[in-house]
Amino acid sequence: MKNHAFTIRLKDAAAAEKYIALHREAIPEIVAPGGALDVIGVRKLQIFYIEPLTLFMYVEAEDHFDPTYDFLRANDLHPAVQAWDDMMHLDGGLLVRHENHDAKLNWAEMQRIHHVDFTNTLPDLDGK
Repeated sequence: MKNHAFTIRLKDAAAAEKYIALHREAIPEIVAPGGALDVIGVRKLQIFYIEPLTLFMYVEAEDHFDPTYDFLRANDLHPAVQAWDDMMHLDGGLLVRHENHDAKLNWAEMQRIHHVDFTNTLPDLDGK
């Protein structure tokens, strides 16, 4: 298993309210067993919110999971998944990229700089 962390900003306070409400009832085409996240190899996903208007997403996924490839591939698995992504990211959407973030993914991947792991289940920081 690999873990990943991402961040993105919400457009404004109204977008934050709508985003939180929508994620309380996320669509099964994304989150149910056999849904897009399951198919692309995500095993655990958590999203956290902090002011000002910042989201943090933590993902545990299969070793073959490649965020850039697989998150984009998820949109092709079902029209409802693409519609959800469009609602989040297209012009007028709820989310905005962090300044100076120009990668293919809208969410900026974060670098892990520290960990404590008494279970010995996390890879070392150098990826070994």
